[in-house]
Amino acid sequence: MILWHMGIAAAIVYVTIGRRRVDYRFVLVGAVLPDLVDGATCGLYACGGGRGVAHSLLANVAVTVAIILFLRGETRLAVFGIGVGWLLHLVADGMWDAPTTFFWPIAGADFAAAPAEPYSWDVFTDPFSHLWTWAGEVVGALILAWFYVAFGLSDKIRRARFFRDGHLRA
Repeated sequence: MILWHMGIAAAIVYVTIGRRRVDYRFVLVGAVLPDLVDGATCGLYACGGGRGVAHSLLANVAVTVAIILFLRGETRLAVFGIGVGWLLHLVADGMWDAPTTFFWPIAGADFAAAPAEPYSWDVFTDPFSHLWTWAGEVVGALILAWFYVAFGLSDKIRRARFFRDGHLRA
């Protein structure tokens, strides 16, 4: 789920931190990175249910620590949103239900087979078997639509400024 993760991450960051110095571009990217990384690498090793190393707390901590150690100033502050979005992805996936993946490698070398990622062609060919997936996508789309309207991103200048610095302005 792409919109679900982006919408939930944006909403949680907004409710907890607000608009202060948060680069929402990086939060949104971080919110989908675990699925992109595991989607690209699960063929290289046995991922349980499509969730592998990127769905572990270790991966999130490693990426976040690397951001803190290797970046400085405003760049570090902006890119730190990747670590925040990544962690919120794990929360939105309910990874505590798959502790062998979430706490990999401490909980073992294998990855949990369940709950599995809902991504497959079945989502499109048999959508009624994946109503929760589609419901999540609708919720995420509604949250992102709220941000679009609430912060006037339909205005070309405001949207260009958001894409340039990632900040939401009232």
